[in-house]
Amino acid sequence: MHITLNGESRHIAPGQTLHDLVLSMNLEPAVVVAELNRDIVPGAQFAATVLRDGDRLELLSFVGGG
Repeated sequence: MHITLNGESRHIAPGQTLHDLVLSMNLEPAVVVAELNRDIVPGAQFAATVLRDGDRLELLSFVGGG
């Protein structure tokens, strides 16, 4: 399966969840905002959100600093 992640094509396994993808990118789900097919996905729904072929996903990760 292929999705578009932050503007680039990416191969993912069938049945992969948004939560799995975020973890595979070494990101902390608590500090990630996800937009899937132009809809914001609340962090509490990452584990229940199964990605599908052709999905368009944008991920933003917040980083603290001073």
